[in-house]
Order: sequence, then structure tokens, then C-alpha cells
Amino acid sequence: MADRPTSLFSTSASNDARGDFIRSMRWIAIAGVLMVAGALWYMSLFGPLTAHTVIATTLGVFISMLLGCGLFAAAFFSSKSGYDQNVTDATRGDHLDTNPTSLPEGLESYRRTGDFTDATIPAALLNAHTTKEGSWGLIHVTEGRLRYRVTDPHRAPLDTILTPDTQPGIVEPTILHQVEPLGAVRFHVEFWRRPAD
Repeated sequence: MADRPTSLFSTSASNDARGDFIRSMRWIAIAGVLMVAGALWYMSLFGPLTAHTVIATTLGVFISMLLGCGLFAAAFFSSKSGYDQNVTDATRGDHLDTNPTSLPEGLESYRRTGDFTDATIPAALLNAHTTKEGSWGLIHVTEGRLRYRVTDPHRAPLDTILTPDTQPGIVEPTILHQVEPLGAVRFHVEFWRRPAD
């Protein structure tokens, strides 16, 4: 079984985020300088520039940029922005829930798929997908090798190879995951849930 990273983003991803931040700050600084230059040029069309005019214009542009960047940052980090999960994962990746190593107690098997092969595997399984609420799965590989990945932003990443000799892959309800055949493979999925009362 492949080693699992402990957080969604590695150190290199943190460095990438830091690099993106620095690049953004450079572009903001360049935009500020261009805005000051444009404002001063426009004001020079109506008469000579004085020290007070230059200082007031520069401060006005600086304050406008500061407010604009503050509002952008507030929207960027807002829980409603949609991008905040990536920020949260990059900055607080140690708080992600781990993937389960076994099914919870008290579940019962209620359905099994037919056998899938590398030629018959449904396209939906090759892309990130989920099971319904309350429905757990076990991916049993009977021949060959199958890559199993958990790609959900609410879980620590999992990228492992399933074979007939490994434990089945555990599929948690509503958590994004996908599979990829590594050559000829045969597998099936067994679904589990809590018994009805």
C-alpha cells in the first residue's frame, strides 16, 4: 500500500501559495504605480502639478488600492467564496479528517456490483464521484491492480494500489473518490449500510 501524506497540500504546495501571494502583491504594486502615473498625467492636463497635488493623488490612490485589496481579501477568505476551501486546506491541512481503515461497526452488506474489468469499467468510476449518504463501499480486486484515490477536500488524500493481496479499498459515504485500472484488472464493489430499524 502506498504511503499516505499527512496533509492535503505538501510543502511544495505551501511554497506555491506563497509564490502566488508574492506575485499578486507585485501586480498590485505595479497597478498602483500605473494608477498614480495615470492620475498625475490626467491632472497635468488641467494645469501645473504642485507638491500638494502629487502627495494627495498618491495617497488617494494608495488608500483606494488598500481598500480594494482589503475587500478582495475579505471576499477571497469568505466562507461563501468557493475558493476558501483551497485556502483552508493549504493553511490548515493538518486538521483534515483521516480516511477510515475499516468499516464502522453494525453495517450490513446490501448490494454487490458485477465484476468490472479494465475494458468494462464505467466511465463514472474513473472520475471523482461519491456514494449516497449512509452507503459505504468495499472495492474488492480479484485480478490485477487498481489505483484507488480519495480526492475529497474534506479528507486527507489517499492514493493507493489495490490488488488481490491488499485489503479492500474503503469508500466512505459522500466522499469524492475515483479508481484507475493499471493494466488488466477485475474488481467489484460491495455496498454496506446500517440495517433498517
